[in-house]
Amino acid sequence: MTDYVCLARRFPAKGVDGVLGVPVTSPDEIDTYLEELPVPVEADKVRFVRLTSIPDRSENHLQSGDVVVKYSGLSERFLDILRPVETASMNTNYKSGEIDWDLAEEARGKALESGEWSLTCDDHQVAICDPSGRLAVLRGAFATPRRLFKYAFAVLLQTERDRRRVTYDPYKGHLSMPSDKPRWAWATFRFLHHYIMSNGPVVPNGRYHQLKKMLERHHRVAMSLPTPEMGPYLRLHTRRTHKHTQEFWKRAQIEYLKDPDSLPRALSFVASKKGEARWVRVELSEVDDILRSVSWSEWNDCYDPFHFSTFRNHRMAKWN
Repeated sequence: MTDYVCLARRFPAKGVDGVLGVPVTSPDEIDTYLEELPVPVEADKVRFVRLTSIPDRSENHLQSGDVVVKYSGLSERFLDILRPVETASMNTNYKSGEIDWDLAEEARGKALESGEWSLTCDDHQVAICDPSGRLAVLRGAFATPRRLFKYAFAVLLQTERDRRRVTYDPYKGHLSMPSDKPRWAWATFRFLHHYIMSNGPVVPNGRYHQLKKMLERHHRVAMSLPTPEMGPYLRLHTRRTHKHTQEFWKRAQIEYLKDPDSLPRALSFVASKKGEARWVRVELSEVDDILRSVSWSEWNDCYDPFHFSTFRNHRMAKWN
């Protein structure tokens, strides 16, 4: 398991406007960073600067806590960065074996290199990493990754048949567009990543069956999302009066009273209206956060607490 990753040539030697940092002076910290460098270096040949403030425009490639590495005697246009990374895992311990950390770290390497979500898998394990290098690993019995939810295969792509099933064939009658299946699967894999990271660093194996139900629930809702017709917007319709959804919205109001910022914007807006909001406009970028609420115990599978629809005209799309 890795605590730091070294990102080569990531920080301009001249600095970046608005980025602030402080020199690292603690001997213990310096020793830790020296051990993480890809090549052995003496302490007097290198300096470390920890970044403390990052402007919004630089957040795609720099993070607060990154450590810039400055080698003495070298003139470089770009400097290496040591980035502390988070790792969380869940092992069902049922015919699963030990976690393959080399395979898992491949996902982290791909994510940091591409700046996109990445995934690696085998017959027992799936590892998901976000663009920031936060790695979540799930390991279980044989075929666990494929059996997590209906269209997991659309991202795993472990066989030639999997690849055919996500490729459009004009001579076949497709019940759903093959190109939609990876999108649905990625949405649920991102939820799996969020769950493991939120409950880690080591998630108890007794939660696996509960997690499996959450994944199937999330996947079902993700598959029901319509394709936007007016820009990147959807309508979230609340179902507040049905007996199976009232507990969900009661919890939303309680969470709102404790801390309005703890809820996704759309749920916070509905809770603030005390039952008066029938629908709210949401952007596609907000949907992942909203669907994390499927992990609430108050979500009743008999009747979802909300559903989505599209906007039909520009006038309606400006509401909310």
